[in-house]
Amino acid sequence: MQAGSKIWRTGWLMLALCGQHGLAQTSVNPDISVIPRFIIQTHDRAGKFSRPDYAFEELEIVMQAYLNPFSKADVVFTLPGPDLEESKLGIEELYASVVCGLPFGLNLRFGKYRVDYGKLNLAHPHAWPFVTQPLSQERFLGEEGLNDLGLSASVLLPTGNIYTKLTVDLLRGEAIGETTGIADTTGGQPAYANSARLTGFFTLTEHSDLEVGLSGYTGIHDPYQRRRFYYGNVDFKYKYRPSSYNSLVVQGEYLFNSRTAQQDRDFNPLLNAQGNPESRSIHSSGLYLYADYQFKKIYSLGGRYDWSQTPYSKDDKASAVTIFFGYYPVEETLGLRLHYQNTKPAAAESVNFVALQVLFSLGPHKAHPF
Repeated sequence: MQAGSKIWRTGWLMLALCGQHGLAQTSVNPDISVIPRFIIQTHDRAGKFSRPDYAFEELEIVMQAYLNPFSKADVVFTLPGPDLEESKLGIEELYASVVCGLPFGLNLRFGKYRVDYGKLNLAHPHAWPFVTQPLSQERFLGEEGLNDLGLSASVLLPTGNIYTKLTVDLLRGEAIGETTGIADTTGGQPAYANSARLTGFFTLTEHSDLEVGLSGYTGIHDPYQRRRFYYGNVDFKYKYRPSSYNSLVVQGEYLFNSRTAQQDRDFNPLLNAQGNPESRSIHSSGLYLYADYQFKKIYSLGGRYDWSQTPYSKDDKASAVTIFFGYYPVEETLGLRLHYQNTKPAAAESVNFVALQVLFSLGPHKAHPF
C-alpha cells in the first residue's frame, strides 16, 4: 500500500473507529523512548579548520500513551548539551489530545507543544535528514521553533478523496522573543498569538504523493509598543516510494514576514537616512528546499539550499548550500549523519561547516523514520 493511501485511509478510519468507541484502550505503562544525539564538528576560520570537537548535543525522552479510548498524552523531556554535568532536564512538550468522541470529528490538543505551522516545525531535530536547522527557520522561528502553551483544534474537511485538514491554535505567545521579536518583560497581560494551517494531501500515482500546506501566524513582537507581526508560510512535500528500499523526498517552505517597528529585538532604534529614529514597515522572507534520496533501505543522500533575510531587516541576508549523507542500520534505531554546509552571510566571508552526528533510539520512537 502506498504512503498516500495509508495517510488518507488512516484519517477516515480513525473517524470510523471513533464512532465505534474502539480506537484504543487505556495504557497503564506508557511507551518510553530515549534518543540521545552526539556530534563531531569543525568549521573554518581564516581558511583554517578548527580542531574537531566531540560534543553531546541533546537527550530526548519521550513518553506516550492513551489516557482512554478517546484521548492520549505526550510528554517530551530534553536535556540540552554540551555540558552533561551542568545541564538540567526540561520539558519540551507536554500535552493531551482528544482524538475521538467530539462532534464533526473535531480533535483537540492542549498543553505545551510544537505548533502545526509549516512542515518542519512539527519535526524534532532527530527526525531531520540533516544536522543543522535551515536558516529561514532559525532566523524567523528561533532555534526552538514555534513551541508554545496553547489550545489547538483540528478537523478533517469533507473534500472527497483529498485528505484535507484545518488546524487553528490559540497560543500564549511565549515562543515570540529573542529571534522573532522582543522578549516580554513588561509583566503585563499575556500577548496572545494565533496560528492556523490548512493541509491538503494528494495521491499522484501508485507510488507518489504530494502534501501542500498554507500557514499563518501572528502575535505581538514589541510588547512595549504593542506592535503586531504577521507570518505567512507556504510548504510542500513530495514523496516517491517505488519500494521499501528506495524513496525520494523533496520538501520546501517559503516564509514571508510583515511588521511595523521602531526598534529591533536588541532595542536598537531604527534610523532613517538622516540618522533620526523612525517607524519602519518591514517586509522580509526566507526559504529552504531540500531533496533526500533513500537507497538500499539504510542509506540516504541529499542536498539543501537556504536563503533568508531576518525579521527586522531585508538587507541582512544569508544563503547556504548543504550536502548530507545518512546511514540508518537496523530499523532506523541507529543513525549516522555526515553533513557539510557552506554559509555565506551578507558582506562577510563564507563559512564551511563539517559534522558527523551520531544518534540512537531506545524504545518505539525511531531516531529517523523514513
